[in-house]
Amino acid sequence: MENDILSEVIEVEKEIQKTLEDEKLKAHAWLEQVKKESADELAHEESVIKASMNKAIENAKKDADLKAAEIVRQTKIKADDFAKLTDTTLREAIVKRLTRLLPG
Repeated sequence: MENDILSEVIEVEKEIQKTLEDEKLKAHAWLEQVKKESADELAHEESVIKASMNKAIENAKKDADLKAAEIVRQTKIKADDFAKLTDTTLREAIVKRLTRLLPG
């Protein structure tokens, strides 16, 4: 009788041990799956961020090109305006400003 009870206890203990091992394997497999999913999600997010950054850089370059083109255009207009000034016009502008500076 005692042998039967001892045999049953040993058998139950073996079943518990097997169940624990099975659960460890399941937990390990689940952990590996979660790691893989996390790595995949991280890689996806990284590619999204890189694409967003590249788009922002592209937009910044376009904006800079537009601003530079506008500066060049405005500078050419001013240069053309200065080129049109005659000696007489320049002389008149200088005399006008000098008379403001000189006392009465």
